[in-house]
Amino acid sequence: MSLLTSRPALVVGRTWLTADIVSFWIRETILARTVDPGQFLGVRPGLGPDPMLRRPLSVADVAGNRLRLIFQVRGRGTEMLARAKPGDYLDVLGPLGKPAPPLDQYRLVVCAGGVGAAPLLYYVRRMKKRRHTQVFLGARSKERLILVDEFQRTGVPVMVATDDGSAGYHGTVTELLVNRIRVQDPEGTGKKYGAQQTGGVKRLVVLACGPKPMLAELVCRLAPFPVWGYIEERMGCGTGICYCCALPRRDGGYTRFCQEGPVVLLNEVIL
Repeated sequence: MSLLTSRPALVVGRTWLTADIVSFWIRETILARTVDPGQFLGVRPGLGPDPMLRRPLSVADVAGNRLRLIFQVRGRGTEMLARAKPGDYLDVLGPLGKPAPPLDQYRLVVCAGGVGAAPLLYYVRRMKKRRHTQVFLGARSKERLILVDEFQRTGVPVMVATDDGSAGYHGTVTELLVNRIRVQDPEGTGKKYGAQQTGGVKRLVVLACGPKPMLAELVCRLAPFPVWGYIEERMGCGTGICYCCALPRRDGGYTRFCQEGPVVLLNEVIL
């Protein structure tokens, strides 16, 4: 049986993390064995033909034969998905996309905005080396921060920013991250982290997930550091056929995030 055959997955747990962000645990043994950080599932909102398209959901964690999906309710499809309860079945397709690149050989900075923290948790938990990793989490307010405790339990330093100052740094997570690097590298050349040289220096690399404006700002303000990121584009088929999720590349052509991603080197695309 092909891995890209849709299959039923039993809902075994549901928890609301905020008023509009929900965490599901589903049980599906084959997917749990095969999915890697960065890959996603196409989940059908209902059993009928409406809505027709599946919703692309990143995998936030795997435990045994269970997978964790965390998503924000943004429209009718995700609202329908959020109504599922333990004992219900979801129709899932996957794993889709490519695994995220292994970056634990670098000095890694993980940066998330809002629900973007979800796929990054699975990535950090699966890393073989976390010694040189820092995590930055941001949200509009304390009530909208998610997964802070779970990132802390992985053993990596976690810094928090909120737009309204109700927790951590008062400002955006992008500002916090840029200021932090600027303090450690006041000349802004990147030489301290090997951005322009290698010998004996551990290169700094950023892995991010969040709203597209946040990702664009990270790429712009952190140059010359490489910024890898999860893109949350609208996807039609999720298999590379429809080009619905394609963005232009700086060197010409297009990148389909469902096929070449969803984790890509953001410096190479036009956001």
